[in-house]
Amino acid sequence: MVAKSNNRKRKYDYERLVAMIAHSETRHAPKFDVSQAPAELQEVIAVCKQPRGPERSQWLNDYVVKSWSVSDGEAEVLVSAEHLNKTRYINRYLRQANAKLKQDGYFVGSFDTEKMRRMKIFAHYPQIVAYIVYFFDFLWHRMFPKLPLLRRFYYLCTNKVRKVIPRPEMLGRFYYCGFDVVSEKYIHDRYYILAQKKREPSTEPHTNGMIVRLKRVGKDGKLFNVYKFRTMYAYSEFLQGYVYENNDLDKGGKFKDDYRVTEWGRWLRRLWIDELPTVFNILLGQMKLVGVRPLSQQYFDLYSKDLQQFRVKTKPGLFPPYYVDMPDTLEEIQESERRYLEAYFEHPFRTDWQYFWKIVGNIVFKGKRSK
Repeated sequence: MVAKSNNRKRKYDYERLVAMIAHSETRHAPKFDVSQAPAELQEVIAVCKQPRGPERSQWLNDYVVKSWSVSDGEAEVLVSAEHLNKTRYINRYLRQANAKLKQDGYFVGSFDTEKMRRMKIFAHYPQIVAYIVYFFDFLWHRMFPKLPLLRRFYYLCTNKVRKVIPRPEMLGRFYYCGFDVVSEKYIHDRYYILAQKKREPSTEPHTNGMIVRLKRVGKDGKLFNVYKFRTMYAYSEFLQGYVYENNDLDKGGKFKDDYRVTEWGRWLRRLWIDELPTVFNILLGQMKLVGVRPLSQQYFDLYSKDLQQFRVKTKPGLFPPYYVDMPDTLEEIQESERRYLEAYFEHPFRTDWQYFWKIVGNIVFKGKRSK
């Protein structure tokens, strides 16, 4: 009786934790009206929601075989053949799905997020043991597959691939491979992504390294690469539009609850360490020391047209006027930049000199930081 009671309590705790993580990871997910979806997709979603069992598994397996057997460009709905954690070449697999689907066709994929993986370990082991197991699981299934020198060793030793994949990275991979994510949802304890083919996969090179190249709008409206230490999960740069559509702007003009930023990245940002590689952009002549912040195309488009034209007359800077005025809203940020630009075009050297020392004073002595 005691054993049964403990099992019931453990099951209740597990289901409660799954519900908490499901709420946490999907609170910014887009709403999707299943009733307006194609009949084939409605049927697939209905089967996925059924209780786990042999009939459900058999139906999905049969559907996978049937849907993937069609010629390129003819599939209306595809379901991943296995959980994406177990897929060795995820981008290659998503590119194949993109090729199989019709334009605006749907792909249904599932995986364990990093948070869910951690929760399962801590639900299974005593706390001290769980920390040890989680550390080595993360090291082996997350770090080794990422590092070029250790990747081959990982796949050589691992019969069953079980890669740890954070949610932002998986979402970014879908966008990188030509999809738009239209829905995210937990079904049972598995994270499902419903994505729609919208374009051809990106040919832009991508790296998982410590330094990331971010496309930003520069002088004369030309795009250039800003170099920074990575503070976000891999592929997060491809989620700019998705985050903008589903998250609000916080004070200071940054995205509210930006789940793309890692804990390590928040620490780097607080100390300004992430900006150090940007000095290379100054040496290349793409940026200057003081100036308006280099913006992504998505964020740049939020500005008024007249300020957009004003901005591109000069190079962006490493130290923006934001740290002089510390504005909260997007409108206040634009006014702050407008005041700087008007002063700069009248007295370039004097304006940058004055702004530089004001910014240094606010950061060093007053501890001013952007979020």
